[in-house]
This record gives sequence, C-alpha cells and structure tokens, in this order.
Amino acid sequence: MISALDVAKLFLKWAYRDGDVITNLKMQKLLYYAQAWHLVYFDKLLFDENIKAWDFGPVVPSVYTEYKEFGANPIIIDVDSSLEDLFNQDTLEFLEAVYGNYIKYSAHDLVNITHNERPWIESYKEGESNTINCDLIKEYYTKLLNDTQK
Repeated sequence: MISALDVAKLFLKWAYRDGDVITNLKMQKLLYYAQAWHLVYFDKLLFDENIKAWDFGPVVPSVYTEYKEFGANPIIIDVDSSLEDLFNQDTLEFLEAVYGNYIKYSAHDLVNITHNERPWIESYKEGESNTINCDLIKEYYTKLLNDTQK
C-alpha cells in the first residue's frame, strides 16, 4: 500500500509541474479528499494512516509533521522523478482527477468546506486529536455523490 507521504509528494510534483504551490494546510485537505473519494470509488483505503479532526480541518499527522518546518509557506522539496512508478495507472488517473478538482481552491476555502461537512463536524472536539472514522467518511461522500447524480 502507498503511504500518505507518497501521495503528498505526488501532489507536490504535479503542483511544481503546473506552477502551483501547496502549503501544509492545503496538503492536508488534498490528502483527506483523496482518501475520501478513494473509499467511495474503490471501497478501500488509499493509504493506511489515520486522518485526525484538528482545528483547521482534517490532518494526516505524519505528513503534517514531515512538512511542519514550512509553516504557512509553500512546501518546496526535491521530488524523485520516478515517484509515479509507485502507483498503478488507475490510482494515478484517480489522483490526477482529485488533484484537478481541489487544487484550484485556497487552503482556507478547503478548511471552510471541510468545516461544513459531517465527518469533520462529528469528529472534532476542541483540544483533542480525534480520528475521523473511515466508515463515516465513505458514507458521507457516497451520499454526496449519489445526491449530485440525481
């Protein structure tokens, strides 16, 4: 299984390619939506790390820690050119679609969106680091998809 950090590096590679920037705050939301939609479309986890409900929305703590040094600035790292080899073609196409759908939003827009969605609302408790249940994520986004297809 790929890690959340693998996905984060892939998103950074694409951001550099496209002239975009990603902060740690924005990265956390991109990872959250990648996991959410992967659960909906493939009925399995994209990566195995827990997603926590923090003050500014969903967070993968391991990736947050990895990029914490950048603060609110864009994450700038060297990305291995062979990174995409870690992913099968279906996963690459799926992640490209997620990236394309969410990269256009600012980090704060994504915070606001997640703050209005049931998985974060039901999981968040101020001062705590609660895991957002994957079944709740899958249920919520499956219903969202079904409602938009009506």
